Amino acid sequence: MRRELLLVAFAALVAVGCSAPKSLRVGAVEKSRGGDTYHITSSLPVDYTENMEWVLRYDKSDVEELRQRALIEDKECDVLFFGSSSIRLWRSLADDMAPLKVVNRGYGGAQLRDIHYNYETVLADYRPKAFVFYCDNDLGGFGHDLYPTQLFDLYRLLIERLKNDYPGCPIYVLPIKFNESRAKLREEHRLFNALMEDYAKHAAGVTFVDVNTPLLSADGEVDNGYFEADLLHVNSKGYAVWTSVLKPLLLEQLNK
Repeated sequence: MRRELLLVAFAALVAVGCSAPKSLRVGAVEKSRGGDTYHITSSLPVDYTENMEWVLRYDKSDVEELRQRALIEDKECDVLFFGSSSIRLWRSLADDMAPLKVVNRGYGGAQLRDIHYNYETVLADYRPKAFVFYCDNDLGGFGHDLYPTQLFDLYRLLIERLKNDYPGCPIYVLPIKFNESRAKLREEHRLFNALMEDYAKHAAGVTFVDVNTPLLSADGEVDNGYFEADLLHVNSKGYAVWTSVLKPLLLEQLNK
C-alpha cells in the first residue's frame, strides 16, 4: 500500500477559518488498492505556525464584490460556478449555459485555502441544483504551493462540506488545465488530476469532467490557440470547448 503524508489537521483548521496553533498533527494516510478508502493510521507531533492574514488579501476587492452581488442577485439557480479566475473570467458563462440559469461566484487568485476560509461568503445563501468548481492556484509555482496530495485532501474536505450543506446536490469538478505559463508544474498537475479522477469514480454525487484533454494537441501538448496571451487563462475558444464538454452533462443531470 502507498503511504502519503497529508496536512489533515491544517486542512480542517482552514475549513473553519481559525488561526493556526503552534502544534499540529500530520497524519500518515493509507490508501487501499481499490482507491476508495482512506484511513488515518498514525500521527506525529510537529511544530507549525503560519500567519493566516494572507487569506484576507482579496477581502476588500474580489471577495467584497461577491458580498455586494449576493445582496442583489436572485438566489435560485440551476448551477453555481465557483473557484478561481478561470471561473471569474468566464464572462460568456450565462449565454454559454442557457437555458440553464447559472451564477458565477469565482474570484481572481483564489486558492483552496481561500475558498475554505471564504466558504460562507462565496456560497452565501444561494440555492443551486448543482455545483461546478475549478481552482488551480495552490499548484501555481508560488512559494507557498501545496503538494498535490495536500491539495487533493483540501478538495475532499470541500466536497464533504458541500455534501453536508447541500444534500443531494451534484458536484462537478474540473481538472487543472495544462498550460505553458506553468509548464514546470505539469507533473504535479497530472498527479492531482489523476487523484481527483480516481476519487470521483468512487464518490457518490461527484463527477470529474475532463475539460483539459480537449485543449491539447494530438501529441498531448498544450494548444495555445485556446489560451489568452498570458498562456494561463483560456480564451473564448477555450471556454467554447469547456462548454461543449460540460453543458450536455448539466442539461442531462437537471433534465433541461
